[in-house]
Amino acid sequence: MNLIILAVILAFVIVAALIFILVKKISSTESVSDNTKNKDRNSILKHATKRLEQNPKDTQAMLELANLYYSEETYDKSLHLFKLLLDKPEGTSATNEIDIIYKYAISALKTGKVDEAYKYLDYARKKNKDVFEVNYNLGVIDYDKKNYDKALSFFVAAKNLLPDHVATLQYIGKILFYLGKFKESVEYLRKSFELSPGDKEVLYILGQAYNESGQIDGGYKIFSHLRGDPVYGPPASLEAGKINIKKKNYIKAVEDMELGLRHSEIDPKIKLELLYQLGNTYILENKINAAIKNFDIIQSISPNYKDIQILKSKYSELASNKNLKTYLMSPTSEFLNLCKRIAPLLYPNAKIKITDITATKNDYVDIVAEVTSSQMEDIALYRFIRSTTAVGDIVLRDLYFKSKDVRAGQSFCLTAGTFSETAAKFVEARTIDLISGKQLMSILSKATKGD
Repeated sequence: MNLIILAVILAFVIVAALIFILVKKISSTESVSDNTKNKDRNSILKHATKRLEQNPKDTQAMLELANLYYSEETYDKSLHLFKLLLDKPEGTSATNEIDIIYKYAISALKTGKVDEAYKYLDYARKKNKDVFEVNYNLGVIDYDKKNYDKALSFFVAAKNLLPDHVATLQYIGKILFYLGKFKESVEYLRKSFELSPGDKEVLYILGQAYNESGQIDGGYKIFSHLRGDPVYGPPASLEAGKINIKKKNYIKAVEDMELGLRHSEIDPKIKLELLYQLGNTYILENKINAAIKNFDIIQSISPNYKDIQILKSKYSELASNKNLKTYLMSPTSEFLNLCKRIAPLLYPNAKIKITDITATKNDYVDIVAEVTSSQMEDIALYRFIRSTTAVGDIVLRDLYFKSKDVRAGQSFCLTAGTFSETAAKFVEARTIDLISGKQLMSILSKATKGD
């Protein structure tokens, strides 16, 4: 047993000694490497400086020094030296010239001289179109200037030289997206994300591209995944919510919007739109009070945001007026029953027999009825419009033509809103009665009396 313990201890000591020797050797190698680099740098610097002191026109010494500064990213110094070399073309070979032009252009770009950089990159490309760095950097400059068509041509040329260069694929995907070519952009954005999975910006744009190209499920999957991201979470939550609103998944839409609003840092524009969409979703869920709270928050931030004043006024009235709320927001079946109760009120001394009911989505309902009294027999056509906005003459023209089809002697158009001037003029010589606003409220009170 003692021999086993002794053997284990001895093995541990040997391993520790080997690790120590290995670490020391690596450290020594790195030190030698650093010393060699410093020695090479100092040697180049000393040698080139000495030659330039003896001959300020020594192009080889200038080139060595310029390349040294360029490699060290001391671009202000490399810019100056490469410019001197470009002004002395007789001292450089054709091969060196392209390299010098390119490095001068990049030095200019890195020091903020964008137009100068572009000019020389363009010149370098005329000399040789098949240099990846030249095409790529020309593309970047045009992209930053929003010259997307030109930038795209440069990036495509760069991609042909390096097919899997991630940044190039990203730029092509973004440009195609900005140009409205959503289906084409998906291919490049998806591939660039596969090569660089951590890029959340590309993933977010990919989600938008899916959404815009009709691949809504793909877009929602990405937006849903990004909802928790501190940067892209709020806009992703907004996009996810919009998709669920379109699908009429209102509960999920509310969840999306609320998740977006929980982020500590939100772009003010995104926050307003999240609140706005959340308020409208609450309305679709018939949660008027919750919607009004959201509208209050929006007004406290931006009083004139979109149609917020109109919405606030409209739904505040709805919250306090049960009859109006029923007329505008009740389920279709409940609304139809209300319309049936209203129809006889317009002929208090007659017998009404409803012969046809037509609902057009959730916008309006048409009722055709036979009207019989001791003095007359007629057909009446009623149109109940579920809106608080102004009704124009187009709606009334449609009602008029329908009255001809059903042979109605009298027509009525009822709305919780108002009628435009053109609508009022249209009915002047026609048997169409317009009922709006306060008059409708009075009729509603009679129709719901005793409820």
